[in-house]
Amino acid sequence: MKESLDFYDKFDSKLINDYTKGNRRIQSAIVNLAKYIPEGSKRVLDIGCGLGWSSYEFSKHFDKAQVTGIDLSPVLVETASKLFQNKNLNYSVFDVTQSLPEGDKYDAIIMIDVYEHIPVANRSDFHNGLKNLLAEQGRLILACPSKYHQDYLRKHKPEGLQPVDEDVDFTTISDVAKDLDGEVVFYEYQKIWDTFDYLYAVIERTPIYSSDYGIASKNPLTLEPKASRYERVKSKLGLEIEIPQPQTTLKTPQTSKGKTSILAKIMRRLRS
Repeated sequence: MKESLDFYDKFDSKLINDYTKGNRRIQSAIVNLAKYIPEGSKRVLDIGCGLGWSSYEFSKHFDKAQVTGIDLSPVLVETASKLFQNKNLNYSVFDVTQSLPEGDKYDAIIMIDVYEHIPVANRSDFHNGLKNLLAEQGRLILACPSKYHQDYLRKHKPEGLQPVDEDVDFTTISDVAKDLDGEVVFYEYQKIWDTFDYLYAVIERTPIYSSDYGIASKNPLTLEPKASRYERVKSKLGLEIEIPQPQTTLKTPQTSKGKTSILAKIMRRLRS
């Protein structure tokens, strides 16, 4: 995994840019996957947390749960620890193809754009590790690019692929559920940029008929405002990120009858 480690160690500037300026894919995943974290969860594990943004948002929304974010890259984990602090939040370095945290059982394990980077040859051992971590009625919650999106990248934008980028589809998710002694309780394609480009899936271990909580919560997660993100990066990391200014369009004045006014004609001459 050295190639992957080198890749992700250099990934922090992109992730900081995504955090401050916003990234539709990441924002959608955080907000939508949070709905499937069981209410009353005591422990939540965010695998492949990257910069730690998702872990922080989950720790705010589920303030009674202990949230742990883990990532392959020591550089990203160090940056996450500086950028985000919360009483119920911590970060650790783990190469999940080699090992996973031991001891605790988790009510929810989140993987945002991570599972596709697990080599097929490592999946069986990885699933066994997840099974040992997931509590009874615990959930594995995933966001992955679809096989259609991966195929598009291979053909048209290979630079958009990472060192390991496997296909994930319903059959793949079903195999994960089988290995976890779980059930696929939710599976849905998304449109982030293009129709069917991403998928969200939820696997639950031993679902209970007529359980107290539904499949999805009706209490939506609210993301940290963008202005606060800029200030956080500045105060915690000492980085000045230029705030994009909204573009304004000068409208052409119209008369009440819809005809161009004399003022509009003068403005056009001044521009020419």
